[in-house]
Amino acid sequence: DTLVVGGGVMGLNIAYQLKRRDPDHQVTVLEAAPALGAGSSGYSTGFQRAYYSFDETMGFALDGINAHKNWQDYLADTSAVARFVETGALWMLGYDEAQNAAMVERLAKFGVGADVLDEAAMGERFPLINCDPMPKFDAEGNEVDQGLGAFSAVYEHGCGHMDSSTCLEDLHRACVRDGVDFRFKTKVAKFTLDGGRCTGAQLADGSAIEAATTVNAAGPWFNALNETVGVKNSTTSLPTRIQVGHKYIPDEYCSLPFVADGWGDSGIYFMPRAGNNQLVFGSVAHRFESEIVDPDDYNDALDPDVKQDYLNCLFHRLPGLETSGEIVGFSSMYTVNQDDVHPVIGESNVPGLWACNGFSGHGFKLAPAVGSLVAQQITGLKTDAWETSVAHDFMGPGREPLTLKVKT
Repeated sequence: DTLVVGGGVMGLNIAYQLKRRDPDHQVTVLEAAPALGAGSSGYSTGFQRAYYSFDETMGFALDGINAHKNWQDYLADTSAVARFVETGALWMLGYDEAQNAAMVERLAKFGVGADVLDEAAMGERFPLINCDPMPKFDAEGNEVDQGLGAFSAVYEHGCGHMDSSTCLEDLHRACVRDGVDFRFKTKVAKFTLDGGRCTGAQLADGSAIEAATTVNAAGPWFNALNETVGVKNSTTSLPTRIQVGHKYIPDEYCSLPFVADGWGDSGIYFMPRAGNNQLVFGSVAHRFESEIVDPDDYNDALDPDVKQDYLNCLFHRLPGLETSGEIVGFSSMYTVNQDDVHPVIGESNVPGLWACNGFSGHGFKLAPAVGSLVAQQITGLKTDAWETSVAHDFMGPGREPLTLKVKT
């Protein structure tokens, strides 16, 4: 009935949600890699939060987070291993007190607790974090006045993370239990058409699989497959290189929240992983997220200049953190929607072919809700649990690009 191309967190949740509502619905998942987690999903930090600029996206994220926080119930599997680890999140994005208070009010409407913190409150709550803005310098090395006002931040309660690899393993086990057919080391060469409708896929070995519905959840390889049948979306999503580092931290830093640091000329996030005393850090600024790559041929290391830029920001924000020690890093890919950084989900202009892409680094938390949305669209069925109520066309492939209030 449904052929899902891509065995990442989106493909798995779509397959699972299809089988949840109709055990007789036949689902096959094709994955080019020999095992789970070879693409973007396996490199995800698995971070979960509700702080978004659109109410629809905020609700959509919370639908996904609800499944992750109740993981064994969602999967109907008491042996599921992944666990939600709550850390909270600190949003230091350069907004003033009034703007942050408005965000706290919006979050409250969705049942999410949050606080506005000034510098004094930060000193009491997170004394390890320096509240001075990251300075900016011109080409001659002179500090530039950034015209910043008083420090203000939002602390969002209930945020946290899950281990992405363990989530994929749990999902795969639940899907197999429910009868999903998985085929690893199975590369799709192109989609197939009959009378203008997508009828499935032709594989790299020349064989074909027919399906009433096909879902393109191929992550960074999404566009190449779409081009084989002339799919035209209203927005453009491109594979974008993302660089991540991590270093050892002593115990006192393990209780820090996730921090998004856009205060001054910074542009990083950092988050502790208390289980192994590691601090994971990466980008929230466009200057770190602008390299479009070939998903089959890109540098998967952490660039020395990016590492140094990250560390300059990190040690400014955490001045007591030991600067010595090994920094380990890697590069992976987001598929970034260049027009509105929101995903593209729904039936494309080619009937029978669904798009599921453009998550721009936000996908992992959304995935159970994405599975619900796509399964609702394909089957017309909605169950009494683990569903999303987001409008089916809000993120549709033919929508007008969303007018972004804040790129968060």
